[in-house]
Order: sequence, then C-alpha cells, then structure tokens
Amino acid sequence: MSVSRPRRAGGRTQLEIVPDQLVWALYGRESLDPKGTAVQVAHQLADLRPFALGIGGRIGREYPENNVSAFKRVKVLLPDGTFGYRVVRPDWDAMMTALRRGEWNALALPNIDRGMRDPRDLEDLIDLVEQYGVYVVGMTGSIDLTTDEGISSARREVDQRNRESRNISRRMAAGNRRAALAGRHHGGANRPFGWRSDRVTVHKREARHILREVPRLLAGVRPRSVAIEWNARGIPTINGGQWRMMTIVQIFTNPRLCGWRTYLGEVLRDENGDPVRGQWEPILTEEQHLALVAALRAPAAVTLPRRGRGHATKRLLSPFVRCGVCNAKMTGASRKDPRTGQRIVLYKCPQKGLGGCGRVSRTAAPIDELITTLVLMEQSTIALRKLEDLPPWDGETELKAVLAQIRETTEAYEAGLISGGRYFPMLARFEAKEATLRAAKRRYEATRQARQDSAANLGVEWNRPGFTLEQKQAAIAQSLTAVIIHPAPHPGAKFTPDQITPVWRHDED
Repeated sequence: MSVSRPRRAGGRTQLEIVPDQLVWALYGRESLDPKGTAVQVAHQLADLRPFALGIGGRIGREYPENNVSAFKRVKVLLPDGTFGYRVVRPDWDAMMTALRRGEWNALALPNIDRGMRDPRDLEDLIDLVEQYGVYVVGMTGSIDLTTDEGISSARREVDQRNRESRNISRRMAAGNRRAALAGRHHGGANRPFGWRSDRVTVHKREARHILREVPRLLAGVRPRSVAIEWNARGIPTINGGQWRMMTIVQIFTNPRLCGWRTYLGEVLRDENGDPVRGQWEPILTEEQHLALVAALRAPAAVTLPRRGRGHATKRLLSPFVRCGVCNAKMTGASRKDPRTGQRIVLYKCPQKGLGGCGRVSRTAAPIDELITTLVLMEQSTIALRKLEDLPPWDGETELKAVLAQIRETTEAYEAGLISGGRYFPMLARFEAKEATLRAAKRRYEATRQARQDSAANLGVEWNRPGFTLEQKQAAIAQSLTAVIIHPAPHPGAKFTPDQITPVWRHDED
C-alpha cells in the first residue's frame, strides 16, 4: 500500500482520509497480568473492533501485547555500538514498522495511556502522522496528532503518565527494600532450586543434591562437571531444561543457601553491619557459603590452569608441566613399551611449529609420584601450621559469666528475693546472649575442626576412588603454579628428582 507524504500548513497536518479505504491496526496492552490470562487485552480489542469499523474501512491486523510495560526500560545495543536504555515492546515495534511501510494506514488505541508512557514512543507516533500520513485515533479521550495543540496536549498527558509510573516505581522499590530488610522472600516466576513453591520450606530431595556436591566443589570438582553429571542422572531443573555450568555456579554461590537476604544482587546488612537473615529454612552454614564463593569465584591467581578451551585433561600434571628447554606447555601422550607391549604415559614437548621444541619427553609415572608426595607434604604442613595459629575461642570467659548470671538470677528468684516480673525479662536477655555466644563458639570450633580434618585427611582422600582427577589437580594448584621437566642427561638415564623443578605458589607470591 503506497503512502503519499501529507501536506502540513498552519500548524496542522492535512490527512487524506477516505473512510472506506482505511485499513486498521488495532493495539491493546496490559502491563500487570501475572496469570497471563490476557483477559483485559481481549476486552480492549473487542471494544476497538466496532469503534474502528464504525469510522469506516476494514481491520488489517490486531496487535495484543499482554503483561508488557510501556515504562520499564532495558539496556540495548545502539547502531553506533554504544548502549542505551529503551522501552522494548516487540508487538508495538512490529506494528509501527508495518504502519511506516504502508501495510496499514490507520491506528486505533484504547487511549494514549495504553499506547505509551515513554516520550520517545509518542514522538515516533507523531512522526507517523506527520511524515507517513497515518490516521491515529483513541477510543476514549482525545488523541489528535494533526494539530500543534493536540500534540502539546498528548505530550502533557504522556509526561503525566510517565511521572505516575515513576512514582509507582519508587514506592514499589521502597516497599521491596523494606520487605527485604524484614527478611521476607521475594516472588518471581520460578521458585529457587532447593526450596518448595512457598519459597520457605526446604525441598529435601534437591537439598540432598546440593549438600552432596558441596565437599566435591570445595575439593576442586568443576561446576561444568557437576552440570554434566546432573544431566546424566536426570536431576530436573526448575524449568525442565538442561543444567549449565553458570547455573551451577549461581546456585552454589547464592547467599540464600545460608539464609542471607539479598537486594539488587547485594547482601543486605542491618544497622550493625550484620547480614539480614531471610524468613526461610537455610540449607548451608554461613561458613560453607563463604567457602563456596571463595572456591567458585576465586581470582585468576589461584585458579587451576587450563589448556586449550578449558576442557578437562586426562593426565594429572597436564595443566602444570612445562619444557625445561623452551618453557613451552607440555602435553600428555603415550607410547608402546616394546618389552611388555603396554602403553606408557608420557609428558612431551610439542614439535616445532606447534609451539615447542620437541626435545623433551619423559615418562609420567615417576613425575606424578614425586609431585604428589611433595604436594601432600607441603599442604599437610600448611594446614597444621594454620591449626596451630588458630588461638582458643576468646568468648569462653564471657559465656561462663552469662551462665553464672543465669544461675544466680534463678537462685534469687527461687529464694523469693526478686519477683517474676523482674526475673523472666532478665532471664530472656541472658538466654538470648547465651544463644548468641554458643552459636559463635560452634562456628569457631567448626572452622578449627575443618582445618584439622584438612590436615589429617588429604593423604587418605587422595587414594580414594571417588577423589577425582579434577580434585587432585585443584589440590596441586593450591601449592604449585608449574612443574618444569628437564631433559634426561643422556639416553636411557634413570629418573631422578633433580630433573624436575616444581614452581611453588608461595615462592611466586
């Protein structure tokens, strides 16, 4: 359908309107419809049909847009490569494109409020009238974009609606923050993994999955591996999709797991600086949560080095070994032993043209054994030193004093020296303080026990079948940044430890 440029003179746009030739686009919108029923939008379009046909012409297409805001802006990429913030409404944008192309020459809206609350959208609509000759009408109110006065009136109304939306947005944000400070959970389309639909009660089966993976992730198992295993085991996601690495990271670093309330992505804190606790059942302790965040969001300096695109390696020291001649990264390989016919695992430098010199190739088994022994000794020493450096809990004296106060107050009450009106409030204060101190003692002792277990159990865990290659590599990465393999002094020379140079992390630090 061709559209001729309208003639504008004297502050008015002269539209060539022939009622029988009008082809209508009908637009209805509702921003708040959490159930997705689209009843209000259906009612709007039902009222628009006879209204438009009463003017003349026929209906070309209807554009229902349900549960979409005409005010909320999102970050979008602009044509110049920078980012801006725009109201994104796919159906509205598609309709405007069709009107500019001349597919329809008339637009009917319930009112200007349903059409827009962003001044940019109104200016686009004004251009549609002035530059493309589209006939725009509203079923209620008055939308006259053919005159300067009508345009000014529309701008004032959109500005008022925009101001109302800003006020509502501000009040909702303030209310959400107050609710968050009170520890109440927020809504959303999906429940969080680990809780039932009430978002308060722990989902026992999902919580077991979470608790089972905590020690493995802390020991170095990659989130990607957990995602692959959960998909293979058929553990369902909230939406029934596939597990992804980033989904696993988000779940296991979410402060909600230990009961902390977040707002706009940050942990909320009360006037004392303590994290606000949510009104739901926690799954992990605060110590477990902080340890997971440290393990899964560790800075690059302490993460396990990876080869290529980050895929898992098959050899224990593949992420660490370097050539002692050219310093290139060595790779795992194998060759057939002519005497036994068995495959022998090697670490070898790549050939020239592939980043190496090709001059160093050593059997992997004795190198793996040497590095394993050194790492276990070093980490055991560090863990025991940390255990010795951890002093006794400094709240023991205060706890004993509170218990003495409870005992003395109870004896005074039983002897009739104080009344119940004084005794029970005092007892409540003392018991609350006792509970706080005992919780602090439990956390401290848990930290001490974790260090003791780490010092005692790493050597035992190393040879356990369930202690994966990833966990071993993560343990090595805590101690070493590289393992330099020097060439043998002569062909057939036996392996000796002086042919290996471990690069210790504490030496680099």
